Amino acid sequence: MDDIAQDPGATSAAKLAEGARPAWELYAAAHNGLTIADLISDLAHLADHLPEQDLDGQATLARAQRDYDEERP
Repeated sequence: MDDIAQDPGATSAAKLAEGARPAWELYAAAHNGLTIADLISDLAHLADHLPEQDLDGQATLARAQRDYDEERP
């Protein structure tokens, strides 16, 4: 087994990525040719229009960046 397979951080990040795959697959199927960056941008726009969310799009992106940095292997 190589070192990456033994790294619990890598396993956790891989599991998080797989958890997001269904959302990406639905988006990609509905919007041919767009990228994950397009999905992230559209989700930030959605955050701007969801009154039940604590954060607007900019704050959501900032929080997502912090979470991503903490969860990276």
